Amino acid sequence: MTYQEVRQHYPETWLLLEALRGRTEGEFRVLEDVSVLASFSDSFAALVAYREFKKAAPERELYVVHSAKPELQIKERQWLGIRSAA
Repeated sequence: MTYQEVRQHYPETWLLLEALRGRTEGEFRVLEDVSVLASFSDSFAALVAYREFKKAAPERELYVVHSAKPELQIKERQWLGIRSAA
């Protein structure tokens, strides 16, 4: 489903999305196909669900967005360095 289709089905709500197909253009991630995993009335509940999904399957590409945004503009970040267990 495209983001525009998602916006029509879920107006004015917080969403937990999974990117099924996407590409990187410059410094932005362009999502061509997304799946709605859950919808929420507030951002806190959406972020809690994001954390649970990510903990269970860290390889999934997940995003929390509000459907009022007309376009998704997801800026990619480059993580440098090494995380220690300490």
